[in-house]
Amino acid sequence: MRGFCVIISLFLSIAFSQVDTLPLFVPQKPEKPIKFCKAQKEWISVVEKFEDWQEVRGMSNLVVKMPYATFDNFTGHNLYCDIQRAFLHKDAMEKLRWAAALLKKREAGYKFILFDAARSNHAQEVLRSAVRGTPWQHFVSSPSKGSIHAYGMAVDIGLLDEKGTLVDMGLPYDSFAFYAGKSGEKQALEQGLLTATQIKNRELLRSVMAQSGWISLSSEWWHFNAAPGDTIRTKYVQPLPISQ
Repeated sequence: MRGFCVIISLFLSIAFSQVDTLPLFVPQKPEKPIKFCKAQKEWISVVEKFEDWQEVRGMSNLVVKMPYATFDNFTGHNLYCDIQRAFLHKDAMEKLRWAAALLKKREAGYKFILFDAARSNHAQEVLRSAVRGTPWQHFVSSPSKGSIHAYGMAVDIGLLDEKGTLVDMGLPYDSFAFYAGKSGEKQALEQGLLTATQIKNRELLRSVMAQSGWISLSSEWWHFNAAPGDTIRTKYVQPLPISQ
């Protein structure tokens, strides 16, 4: 019986390893891409009136370049209507400024590139729809519960080097690979899917953000919360939440 269990364990180990190294999941692009202008402009008009929310700007070493404000993202839709304006709750903004100041001390020539900040639940529904019913739907929060982005308390962020080139993290923003975050890095390194340099680059980003009060999401190298999720959902509010 013991030998049989060892064989089964080995079989499962090999099976899961094969699953982990399958080609990256890429959601099917829509036949008719949509630019969601009305919804995004309505959301911005509400956010601009929130006393505790601020627009992300005023940091010389931070560039706002959000893929969801283009058609070049995994949904194939333009969720933000070409509007490259990012917003955060003031508590998150304070921590982002700390991070920008720390990055300037750690790597003077580097800049942050902000892929996303606060996000409407309408946009969250478009993201969720692209993966709903697939094995990867757990990568995208349900809009009925609300992503931490919906509270203005999360950022998706990367690094640019001295030449303005994206610092190599081994996988692009919004990848669905098992090694998109820290939880899969050791295995990916052993399998040759990530290099030590790429992991070091991720660690630099995580270190700067962590020292500034941000919490890394273990499944995504780019995602950081400004506080624990339960605290955020209790203490903060969402603009235009989707009705339960």
